[in-house]
Amino acid sequence: MRSFLMPACVLLALISAGHDSARAQDWLLNAGASHFYMQTAKAGAIIETHQFTGLDGSISKDGDASVKIDLTSVASGVDVRDVRMRFLLFETYKFPNAEVTAKLDMPGLQGLLTTARITYPLKFTLALHGMTKDIETPVYVTRISDKSISVATAKPIIISADSFGLAAGILKLSEAVNGTPIVSAASFTFDLVFETGDRLPALEAARDEAAKRKEQDETGPISPEQCQTRFSVISTTRAIYFKVGSTELDKASEPLLKSVAEIANRCPAVKIEVTGHTDSTGSPQANRQLSQQRALSVAAFLVQNGIAPERITAIGLGDTRPVAPNDTEADRAKNRRIEFRILA
Repeated sequence: MRSFLMPACVLLALISAGHDSARAQDWLLNAGASHFYMQTAKAGAIIETHQFTGLDGSISKDGDASVKIDLTSVASGVDVRDVRMRFLLFETYKFPNAEVTAKLDMPGLQGLLTTARITYPLKFTLALHGMTKDIETPVYVTRISDKSISVATAKPIIISADSFGLAAGILKLSEAVNGTPIVSAASFTFDLVFETGDRLPALEAARDEAAKRKEQDETGPISPEQCQTRFSVISTTRAIYFKVGSTELDKASEPLLKSVAEIANRCPAVKIEVTGHTDSTGSPQANRQLSQQRALSVAAFLVQNGIAPERITAIGLGDTRPVAPNDTEADRAKNRRIEFRILA
């Protein structure tokens, strides 16, 4: 979304009288002065606001704009809600970022020559959840100084879940809150600041510092309660797959299981139970054995990814604890699952 800011930045670099040095420079997003929000609605009237704090963007002197939004940085102030957004909706273990790109129409920004703020019809490409879409929206471009501008939404940008393959994630979010209906679209607003000239070294330093903080945040210790929250949510993703009728993990399971290992490493004092479940197809004895072997396969993957074997217990419960009826394939798929929990 930072690409919205880019057009004006480039224009300012071109039109700033007497600032030849600025004309040859790129522009960088000032993440600390920028804001990006998503609003969702559920149960008819409950509005929830989420902020994305991980922002990065640049504009080249030729008008090529790009913006990256770190979806793992979604923050609503409620830990379990944020974890659900990451794992159930955005599937950040596979798609950690949203990216925006645009080629700026320089003649369309000539209004900044005579006024401090213009409305600009921005056309950009949004890459999200493995899909790309072209979008057009009006933005306000405001000149703060010769070396700084802000770009803000003129109206909320509405993005439907279906447009980016997020409908299944919306359904999982709804199931996580006892079937509460969730609107299958979200609105996005932002106010972004780009700067150039002698501000670039400070922005580069801030970008490096943000990268270090992100690494610390993603690898630093978390409490057993936070660990259990993440395991509980991951247990509902239904993103751990096995080859048909087999105990061998499918390669598609690896991104999520690597996240499980990373989380387990952040709470090293706890022990973890891996539980396998099946649907009711087959005999109870065969189902219990299959679920046990699948749980052991998951435990082995975690050991291979740095979790001490003495921390892991693997059990199989077969078809004894269904979470849905076994009368349709969709519901049987819900019952074929791996769950994680911390042992007391």
